Amino acid sequence: MGKNFFNRDDRDLRFVLFEYLKVADLFKYDAFKDFSLDDFEMIIQEAMKVCKEVIGPTNQDGDKEGCTYDNGDVKVPKSFHHAWKVMSENSWISLNGNPEFGGQGLPNALTGLINELFIAANMAFMTYPGLSISNARVIEHHGTDEDRALFLEKLNTGVWTGTMCLTEADAGSDVGYQRTKAVPDPKSKDPRIYKIDGNKCFITCGNHDLAENIIHLVLARVEGGPPGTKGISLFLVPKIWVNPDGTLGEPNDVFCSGIEHKMGIHGSSTASLIFGEKGGCRGILLGEPHSGMAKMFEMMNEARMGCGVQALGMTAASYDIARQYAKERFQGPPFTNRRAERVPIIQHEDVRRMLMNLKAGTEAMRAMIGKLYYMIDVSEYDPDEAARKKAFSKVELLTPLVKAYISDLGYMLIRDAIQVLGGVGYCQEFPVEQYARDCKIVSIWEGTNYIQAGDLVGRKLPLEGGQVYQDWIQGIMDFAAQHKGDPDFGKDCELLLKAAQDTNDFPTRYMQYFGGEKIKVVPLTITRFLDCFSETLMANLMLEQGLVAREKLKGVKADSADGIFYRGKIETVKYFCRNILPNVFARHLTLELEDTSAVDIPEAAF
Repeated sequence: MGKNFFNRDDRDLRFVLFEYLKVADLFKYDAFKDFSLDDFEMIIQEAMKVCKEVIGPTNQDGDKEGCTYDNGDVKVPKSFHHAWKVMSENSWISLNGNPEFGGQGLPNALTGLINELFIAANMAFMTYPGLSISNARVIEHHGTDEDRALFLEKLNTGVWTGTMCLTEADAGSDVGYQRTKAVPDPKSKDPRIYKIDGNKCFITCGNHDLAENIIHLVLARVEGGPPGTKGISLFLVPKIWVNPDGTLGEPNDVFCSGIEHKMGIHGSSTASLIFGEKGGCRGILLGEPHSGMAKMFEMMNEARMGCGVQALGMTAASYDIARQYAKERFQGPPFTNRRAERVPIIQHEDVRRMLMNLKAGTEAMRAMIGKLYYMIDVSEYDPDEAARKKAFSKVELLTPLVKAYISDLGYMLIRDAIQVLGGVGYCQEFPVEQYARDCKIVSIWEGTNYIQAGDLVGRKLPLEGGQVYQDWIQGIMDFAAQHKGDPDFGKDCELLLKAAQDTNDFPTRYMQYFGGEKIKVVPLTITRFLDCFSETLMANLMLEQGLVAREKLKGVKADSADGIFYRGKIETVKYFCRNILPNVFARHLTLELEDTSAVDIPEAAF
């Protein structure tokens, strides 16, 4: 295997979990009552070890070797097989899965940040378990007892893997136009068995040699079903048919016609699949006919949260390399003393600026992702129905932000990491350029970032008559007002208050634009609104962390390891609020201008 570049300091991850989110509070739920903080610490330590010794060394090898295709068969990079064996045999595949079906039953908050580590070690490799677990959860929620017995444990333990099959050549984001069809199988006595006929493309992990079987979740239209998404059903389609006793039967007429040659994630097979080319593909209907989109969106929403984790993992990995390189690379005297000796580039102001972009950005991402996963735990396990509903509504509101903003910010920050390394950052000696190539897909798949912005404005803002959003933005304003006189963060809270007010002006104006002459301003600005909302939310979370760090600093020596961490956190909070949050004000200015030149220009002028 190749060289390992995974070199994570997990101190901020542990701060988020144990000091900021206080995950020990989750032990009050029955699902987690048998865990302890010592258990969580041990799991993090072991995950770090797996990243360094097992997954990390496969990253550059996997990128260079890639997947290979030969007449329907796909092989993953050779080094992936050992990594998969270690992950499956040591129960790393399904950390938050149901223990009844082979999962470990860990909280989502811990699982999400452990997956950040794994993704930092090798993003392409982690697409295989990521989709499998989401696939298993859909089957758990909507399959029969027989389905659960046949499929779940093998998916959760890595014996089999899973996919989701939505995209077709003429139906990408516009899923309702898909052509894959399903008809009842005349040879089967089971009314849930259908014949599947159609082609799917861009199927992540659609074919490979890591596992003995692949379980596809396929969207198809039952013959005679209504048009659009309302007529789509969801089918469980094994690559190899599974007999009632759990043994593998005959191949299920699922053929891989090729794999894509991509900008990044070369070790992840992106396949084109033909279902039923010979008329022999069978699928099992999950739930009622014509209800497939709602079920698939459960998997999509989980995957969209996963997109945020993917971007965070690769951005954090880029920061790890950049900060270490900046400490070791000597170039030029200080700006303030041009006659002095050369210094490590970390002492140059502009390098500090880029490193602080990376540090503040990754820590804000981690805070946001950790917070949402914690709310998912509350929404699933709190005994109080009102508390579960409130947490679920917040997760619904903020999921588009995690998917879209973090993937865009991550790609931009990796650019800074490349710049810190200079010429070698542009070369393949270090994997930072690979992180940029791997990261770009995250803003595209699972619904492009414009679709996320449309979802935020069209579906999430109106939740409960707009009350979910209003409660959240008002909570930020109240926090800012409460702390605007703070001796350390008063200036930052004033910026936060203004940012919240400017952010709130977007939906206020949208209400006026809908149905009027200025309606085109809405689609031209919704991505900017999502960015403003995200940065305002992140600043709020960072300031909360700053208050925690300041209190913790009182109990340690300032020059101790913990003291330096807390002091660093306080300065990072200030940097985010004073250097990243002000982007909100520029975007708000564009809203006030109500500029429509992008659509007013003649199409022929392009």
